[in-house]
Amino acid sequence: MKRPPRRLGSLLAFCCLLSAGIPPAAADFVGDLIRDFADSEIVFTRSQSNVPFVPLAYADLSLYSDTRVRRPDDSSLEFDLATVSQGALLPLLLSPRDALLVGEWAAVSRFEASSADADSFNALSAGLPVGWLRQIDDHRQFGAFVMPLAHRADLVNSSWSYEALGGAFGRHERDQRLWWVYGFYFDVGPGDDIYLPYLGASWEFDDELTLSAILPWPAILYAPDRDTLWRFGAAPSGASWSLDSEQNEISFSLDNWQLGLTAEHRVSGNLWFALEAGVAGLRSLRLEDGKWRSAKFDVDESAYLRVAFNFRPEPPR
Repeated sequence: MKRPPRRLGSLLAFCCLLSAGIPPAAADFVGDLIRDFADSEIVFTRSQSNVPFVPLAYADLSLYSDTRVRRPDDSSLEFDLATVSQGALLPLLLSPRDALLVGEWAAVSRFEASSADADSFNALSAGLPVGWLRQIDDHRQFGAFVMPLAHRADLVNSSWSYEALGGAFGRHERDQRLWWVYGFYFDVGPGDDIYLPYLGASWEFDDELTLSAILPWPAILYAPDRDTLWRFGAAPSGASWSLDSEQNEISFSLDNWQLGLTAEHRVSGNLWFALEAGVAGLRSLRLEDGKWRSAKFDVDESAYLRVAFNFRPEPPR
């Protein structure tokens, strides 16, 4: 990275509080939630895999070198990008077969100009994800979510820009080691509107190795024990942005991916520390304004580094 990231005090302070442990009252609340779901008919997992549950809360720092921010005329500006973000998701049981998921996400991004024809600036982003999960029977689930997003840069005359992410999916569990997922995803906002159907599967070869072919997070997961996780795969890239130069409005897109290797280790209890590195620039097959666009992979000077603390609860089995 060419320049040190700025305004990282908030992340470091948050991580220090997080690493200090969860307050007893919060731990009791989480424990009550897990027990409620254990008594419900919702099935999270039947296997004994070492791979931990997905994070329900996190705080991270991501650094991207030579990020290209697109403009409406298809030209681009180059920046070094540093982003501090945090998010959390709270599952609430509505009935023995229904769960409501509500959350929050916030991020501050620093765009450091790499050329003289661009100005450095900061951007604030916030989102409110809401989802619903239904256990249809012992082997099938259905879910849907929507996430309104808002962004604002500190450029002159900049105003808030808004977009919405969402989708619906079905999950079918064939056995304890294999399950399928199908559905669709959309990203509608001031830039290109993206619509993606998808079909994927998760296959556990054994307790240590899992192939997760689920968009938009395809990966190979290796967990040699209950406290260690290695992940090699793709994820939506935090370096995919568009800028309307006339109104100084900035928007975010999840149609770009990053490919990386992550090492994660349990710090204490449900708290995990993760370090990830890789390249950004994988552009997915997508539907833009009624036309299919092909996939593209450009790895020129698009390295990234991510440091994170994750809260991974132990789900009922």
